[in-house]
Amino acid sequence: MKVRAHTLRSLASTCRVFQILCEEYLYTNIQSKRLSIEIKPQWLLCFALAVEPRRAHTIRSMKCDFRPHYYQYQAWLETLRLCTNLTHLGLVWRGLPPQNFLEQMGNLVAACPKVTEFEFHMCRHEDTGPIGTEQEIRKFALQFADFALQLRHLEVVGLFEYPIKILNFDLPNLKSFTLDMWGYRGSFFQDLSDRTPCLETLNIVGAEQIWVQDLETGCKTWGKVLRSLYINDFPARNLRDGILSHLLPHLAALEELSLGPQSRFPLSDIQAIAQTDAPRLKAFRWLVDDAVFKHDPLANSEKINKAIIDIFNAHSATLSTFIIDEEFDFWNFGMDIFKHLQKAKNLESLRVQLHDIPTKEEIEGLLTACPKLGQSETRLMVIKEFLTECTLANMNYKEDSLEAVESSWGSVHHPMGTVRWL
Repeated sequence: MKVRAHTLRSLASTCRVFQILCEEYLYTNIQSKRLSIEIKPQWLLCFALAVEPRRAHTIRSMKCDFRPHYYQYQAWLETLRLCTNLTHLGLVWRGLPPQNFLEQMGNLVAACPKVTEFEFHMCRHEDTGPIGTEQEIRKFALQFADFALQLRHLEVVGLFEYPIKILNFDLPNLKSFTLDMWGYRGSFFQDLSDRTPCLETLNIVGAEQIWVQDLETGCKTWGKVLRSLYINDFPARNLRDGILSHLLPHLAALEELSLGPQSRFPLSDIQAIAQTDAPRLKAFRWLVDDAVFKHDPLANSEKINKAIIDIFNAHSATLSTFIIDEEFDFWNFGMDIFKHLQKAKNLESLRVQLHDIPTKEEIEGLLTACPKLGQSETRLMVIKEFLTECTLANMNYKEDSLEAVESSWGSVHHPMGTVRWL
């Protein structure tokens, strides 16, 4: 028999054996656009899992995208109850939430006893007033308090009033937290740090009008545990005094620092990364745009270049990743930074913009001094011109791949609009 199946779905429909084999992969990660824009598929999924329990047991990740006109609460609740091995849950609410929003969400998370990764997005910008009665809030608190104890990774997006309902609980096992919220309140990070004593990764994708003092208080509490910090959109109320210069001295355990294009850091903050009271980094990433010049009259290409070279030299003994990526062609290093690269013996991934192409002898000298550059998957990429790359291991010049650029950032969350689901 000749089987002409070009997808796992079509192969699964050819016979019972292939159905069983393929469904293990088809059902592992449930994410379909039809589930959010049509009513019937929501019930069909629930029925498919009920008649073949092995399908439900296979599911590890599920994204529930709720839209008011199509949202079938009972179908989703029954579906989640069937998925006994679910470990990653995403709840996305689009438009006005239902009046019994807290009650429904409490029941949904209560149906997921094994979930350790939770993403909650409330895609609504205006405050709609109270989101539950006192009785509903008390019931939700009982349900979510137990759910919070399970969580290792948490991401919240939306108007502050909604996410705060799930952050008023102790999260003793939380390792990673990502936030993009507006409607910020003054003691948020102080309160959060008290509830998350084991937090290792903090990703601030966006947070409106943060008080630097509040974030500094949180960093003092996290100082011995926080290993990775990403900051993108940070419209702080008192930016003139800097941000990183206040935070870094408290983060003794920090190993990775990533800065997004909308971070608006003044020159003094970039310089602070190289200071002796800053933690020694294993990874530094900066996706740069022209905001660094617009928001600080003291910043210019020459000073930024020197600050970046100072960062590299200050952390060269520990660095394994050093990436300076630009959205536009603002400046380049010439060969100034290249002569310092050999100091980082453990360097595995490097991306900087150079004005001149290194000679073959310079490349060989670098790969000899930093042998891991030739062994890593990303290797070393230097930019001669905008959107041109040179892979030094084999000296092949080609058009730059934006996907390759993105992949070099690893698991770091990008600015809003490109935040990806884990």
